[in-house]
Amino acid sequence: MDIAVFDAFCAYLYKKRWLLIVNFVIVCAAAGAYTFLLLKKEYSATVTFLPPTTESGMSALSQMNLSASALFLGGGAAAEQVEVVFNSNATKRKIIDKFNLIKYFELEDSPNQFVLAVKRLKKYAILDATDKGGLGMTKTVSYNITCYHPSPDTAKMMVDFTFGIVDSVICEISIDKAQRNRIFIEKQIAIQNEKMDSILAIFQTFQNTHKAYDVPEQAKLSLQVYADLKSIAILNELKIAAIKNEFIGQTHEMAELKRNQRVYETKLKEYEAGENPNVIPSLDRSSKLFPEYAKMLRDIEVQNQLILLLTKEFEQARLQEARDVSPLIIVDPSFIPEYKSRPKRMMVLLTVIFAENMFLLGILAYIFYLKHVLTKSERFNAFVKAIKQD
Repeated sequence: MDIAVFDAFCAYLYKKRWLLIVNFVIVCAAAGAYTFLLLKKEYSATVTFLPPTTESGMSALSQMNLSASALFLGGGAAAEQVEVVFNSNATKRKIIDKFNLIKYFELEDSPNQFVLAVKRLKKYAILDATDKGGLGMTKTVSYNITCYHPSPDTAKMMVDFTFGIVDSVICEISIDKAQRNRIFIEKQIAIQNEKMDSILAIFQTFQNTHKAYDVPEQAKLSLQVYADLKSIAILNELKIAAIKNEFIGQTHEMAELKRNQRVYETKLKEYEAGENPNVIPSLDRSSKLFPEYAKMLRDIEVQNQLILLLTKEFEQARLQEARDVSPLIIVDPSFIPEYKSRPKRMMVLLTVIFAENMFLLGILAYIFYLKHVLTKSERFNAFVKAIKQD
C-alpha cells in the first residue's frame, strides 16, 4: 500500500471514529450479554484407566513354529482397540440414546439426527491417549475419557456410562478371542493326536516286521552273545592246537572239536552279517535298524511334547475364556465436578469483540478502496465504461 493511500485511509477511519466507538460499545455489550448470560457453562468429568495388556497365550506354540495363525490368536484385546470401540457408532448411539442428546442438541426436527448428533458429540465425549516413546516406537500408557455437560452430576454419569460401554466391549473381545483360541487349540490337539496314532501304527509295524522291539538293548544282547560265542570259539581253537601237539593223526576228539569249530564260525558270521529278522539281530543288522528306530522314537517324543504343550495351552485358553474380569484398570476414577470447565468466558468475549471489529474494519477498508482507489484508476474506469457501452 502506498504511503499516501495509507494516510488517506487513516484519515478516513478518523472521520468514522464515532461509528467505530459506537460499534465497539455495542459489540462489547452484546458480547458480554452473550458470554455471561446466554452462553451455558459446562462441567467436565474424567476417568483415567490403563489399556489392556497384550498377552502371548500361544508363545510356546510359536516357538514350536506350529502355525502362523497361532500367533494371530493371541491373548486378549489390544490397546489400540480401545479407540476403535470408543469411536464406533454403536458406542455413540448408546450414549446419545441414554442421555437424550438429540433433544439436548435441539435436533428433533432434523432429518439426519444421528449423524449430526455424532458430530456434536465429539466435543462432549473425548478420548485422549498418553503415549510414551519416540522415533516411531510409541506405546500407549493410559487413556482418559472426558465428558462435558451443563449438569455436573450428568457429566459424571456420562463419563461412567461411556467407560462402562468401552469396558464391556473390550471384555467381550477378550472372551471372544479366548474362545477362538480355545477352539483352535482343540482342533490342533485332535490333529496332533491323529498324527501320533499314525506314527505309533508305523512304529508298531516296523517293530513287528523287523522284530526291533528295543534295538539298543537287542544290540547289547547281540554283542554279549557274540562275545560269549567268540570266547567259546577261541577256547575250542586252543583245545585243537593242544591235541595236535599231543597226538599225531586224526582222533575222535579232534574231529568233534573241528565240527564244533565250524558251527561256531557259522554262528559268528550270522551274528556279524545276518539279515534274517530275529529278536537277537546281527551286528550289521543292528547298525542298520538303529538309525531308523531312533528316528521313530524321536518323532514320537517330539509329537508327545507337542501334544503336552497343546494340552497346557488348551487349559490356559479355557481359563482365559472363563475369566470375565475387566482388562481395563481404573487408576483415577471420575468424581462430580465442582467448578465449570468451559467456556473460558474472557477468551470468548475477547474473540467476539476482536472478530467483529476486524470485520467492520474490513468493510470500511473495502468501501475506502472502492471510492478512493478504484474510482481513480484509469484502467478500472475504462473497464466500467466499456461495460456500460455494451
